Amino acid sequence: MNQPHVGFYVHYHGLGHKHRTEAILEHLELPSSVITSRIESLSWNGKRLQEVVGIACDIDNVSEPGKGRAADVSALHYAPLWTDNCTTRVAQYTAWLNQQRPAVVVVDVSVEISMLTRIASIPQIVMRQHGDRSDAPHLAAYEAAEALLAPFPESMEDDITPEWVREKTRYLHGFCRHEQTSISCQEARKQLGLDDKPTVVAMLGRGGASNAIHHLSAAAAATPGYRWIVVGLAAEDVQNAGVPTHHLQLTGWIDDPTLHLKAADVVVTAAGHNSVMEAGFHRCKMIAVAQERPFDEQLRKSIVLDREGLAVGLQDWPQASTWPELIEQASQLDSSRWDAIFVRDGARQAAEIIEDIAEESWTESGRTRQEHVTCSQTIQESMR
Repeated sequence: MNQPHVGFYVHYHGLGHKHRTEAILEHLELPSSVITSRIESLSWNGKRLQEVVGIACDIDNVSEPGKGRAADVSALHYAPLWTDNCTTRVAQYTAWLNQQRPAVVVVDVSVEISMLTRIASIPQIVMRQHGDRSDAPHLAAYEAAEALLAPFPESMEDDITPEWVREKTRYLHGFCRHEQTSISCQEARKQLGLDDKPTVVAMLGRGGASNAIHHLSAAAAATPGYRWIVVGLAAEDVQNAGVPTHHLQLTGWIDDPTLHLKAADVVVTAAGHNSVMEAGFHRCKMIAVAQERPFDEQLRKSIVLDREGLAVGLQDWPQASTWPELIEQASQLDSSRWDAIFVRDGARQAAEIIEDIAEESWTESGRTRQEHVTCSQTIQESMR
């Protein structure tokens, strides 16, 4: 093998980690593998992607006694006892590391995978996220990494981030999984069969926002002069909500919401990274509402967005009566402020950084990979 190999551990919650990885893989010029749980059977794209390896999921089939011991270890986020899936997961992942001998693994994201990777003597790059990551497990993962990748420019750094973390971070410009388009608002509305009525598009991803329909229903009722289109809520969330939805247009999941974003006067989105970047990529005037997430990820991002004038950032769903004022406030935003976020293609930047670190690691290690058979087949056999 005369080229370094790159591994990507991709977390299974929602699809944001997958989309980010695929955007990077589109530009990566080195052979690569994806390791994940639950989502390995989905279609994956990558220029030189060789395999997608499924490993056991650490949150499946966990007993109540085992779950009760999951937070015992201050250096880890999650380590339940007496859980076969966790034992199998560790064995499968380290078997893959031993067989593939990657030059570097990009961890997006898991402190436990990060620690295993370092213990196995494999260099890693840890993907950062917004949020309060000052806890011991996150800081240990950052220490264990060769570099940290922030999928946002330095201007979007949080004020609470320690200086040493900033110094280790390679900041990226924004990136989006869809192509930029010059289509106008009027043309987008024409293609969607919409008239000229002022339009709010609410975009919520698959990461979970089951209470959102209550707030959106109230928001639409409070702003009768606007058409509200809701993109992305699961049908069961809507059906189980028991609230009126006749004043909402519900599209369900749309893989490419570009036309809807272009048709909007204002976009309302959860303050998740990929949703925000997607709206920003299309220069939408937006209201970003923080959803409850571990480590206050979306809350901290909403603060940054508001600070930088990139969105009206809200730390929680507002009172229904405030929506007219919020929409007016969002309509006054200068969407050209997003130009500085998308100077370069952040996915291409990430690929270049990963290639440089992989090449350096490959050269310094003097290692050679064991002959690659089919690691995914080996792991699947171990699960039988």
